[in-house]
Amino acid sequence: MNKKRIAILASGAGSNAEAIMAWAQSSTLAEVVCVGSNVKSALVIERAKFFEVPTIIHLKKKNENNRDYDLRLCEKLKAYSPDWIVLAGYMKLLSPEFLKRFQGRVINIHPSLLPAFPGLDGYGDAYKANVVESGCTIHFVDEGMDTGPIIAQRKFLLIKGESFEDFKKRGLLIENQFYPEVLEKLLKDYL
Repeated sequence: MNKKRIAILASGAGSNAEAIMAWAQSSTLAEVVCVGSNVKSALVIERAKFFEVPTIIHLKKKNENNRDYDLRLCEKLKAYSPDWIVLAGYMKLLSPEFLKRFQGRVINIHPSLLPAFPGLDGYGDAYKANVVESGCTIHFVDEGMDTGPIIAQRKFLLIKGESFEDFKKRGLLIENQFYPEVLEKLLKDYL
């Protein structure tokens, strides 16, 4: 059986990317073929090097529109022939042209129970709203902001008096476990 080829796109620290790369090392279903970032100094690049995964640093040119930026990214990704694009803290909306190239094969993790609190600060928004429970959502990516069809969600309760930092840390630990689990199930379903 051929392993599914995963390209991870991330903009920051990359703890979810690291969890996926660690899972893929022993997976019979998938391999991470590259990690791309739109931030030159993103920690995810160092994490990828630790796993000996090739990296792509893809920076926006001055006055470049999103469509052209994403088409250049598609060209760079072509060298790795990814079957799936997995977003792990990629802080950029993908253009319709990018999504057409990988139709139905782009997924994302978001730090809230969508449709609640889409956008940049899911945990922060949930914490400020003093929700009883929060969680994370893995979803297919469409042209909207965290609006694609939901694949799976994992919930956790807010602990009374908990600091935001502890709340967010618990959420991230859940994400790091949950994302590889969902990828495993998703890839089995697609084989």
